[in-house]
Amino acid sequence: MKKLITLLLLTIFFSCSAIESEKKEKTLKGFYSYMADAGIFTDCETNKKYPVAFEADNIALERAYLKARKDPGEKIIVTLSGHYESRAKMEGDGEREFLIVAKFNKIFPHIDCVQNLGTANLKNTFWSLRELNGKSTKDYKVDREMHLLIKNDSSIKGFSGCNNFFGNSSISNDSLRFSQIGSTRMMCKNIELETEYFKALEKTNRYEIYGEYLYLYFEEELLAIFESVYFN
Repeated sequence: MKKLITLLLLTIFFSCSAIESEKKEKTLKGFYSYMADAGIFTDCETNKKYPVAFEADNIALERAYLKARKDPGEKIIVTLSGHYESRAKMEGDGEREFLIVAKFNKIFPHIDCVQNLGTANLKNTFWSLRELNGKSTKDYKVDREMHLLIKNDSSIKGFSGCNNFFGNSSISNDSLRFSQIGSTRMMCKNIELETEYFKALEKTNRYEIYGEYLYLYFEEELLAIFESVYFN
């Protein structure tokens, strides 16, 4: 009988502890940066900065950031479930509040605290080219937006700076490959840019979607960045 009572009391204790722990977690949005082996989170709601504790789902947050960042220490919007907790300072005496990441959710490069956190679909989205091999497309003098569209049947089409192009794609999880790319045969001053664009597409072997941005990679090498564009 005593063993049964003890077991019941332990069950109630651990259940209450779990419930209390769940109550502490909340959905958070803010800028995350990582530099010198330390993560910093700036809460969008309060604008307060918190060091991130090296526990729970912090490793998933760190990995996603290192994949998405372009420059060391760059601040990128993330969403997560977690809570703030007073801990001993990493340096010096006293305590300060740390962010405990219970569950990393998503990362959103190129936006700030007030912008929409939508996530575009890979297929049937008009992907406008924003960066090619580390160079911004803002200064490209082209007649139309360089873009890419992947249809439901995985065929592709787009504009490459001089010509309209077409082809096929194969997609599996985060793997993405383009094949049988062909185009019209117009000559123009942007032919070198077009060639560079085609080479990037042909080299691509995987992708990531961060909010409204599509990143094309060869292994860990970032080849191109596109932004989703919606038409009324």
